[in-house]
Amino acid sequence: MIRILLILAVALTGVGSARAEEPEVEAWAKEKCVRYERAWKRAKDFIGLEGVSDDFIKGNEKFIADGCSSGADVCPHSPQEIKLANALTMAAMNFGTASSFLPFICRQR
Repeated sequence: MIRILLILAVALTGVGSARAEEPEVEAWAKEKCVRYERAWKRAKDFIGLEGVSDDFIKGNEKFIADGCSSGADVCPHSPQEIKLANALTMAAMNFGTASSFLPFICRQR
């Protein structure tokens, strides 16, 4: 009986910890998006949008509007888009995100 209670206590401790971490994970997800939006605005101002397609711009803006949770759906094609994507990737890595956070992917057609 004591053994069962100990096992349950240990198991429930893990569940409580997971619940306590959820707000932290959610807060970090929001913070990453705020930082990405800031990086997007700075990159547009610094690098410029000449040679950047509407799809690339709208894809990044949709990603931000969706709380950076809509997944990867932006494919940089032009040299200017690649330059912006590289700058955004570097900024995101510098503020502590994994590369899987970013909206960039080029799917086979």
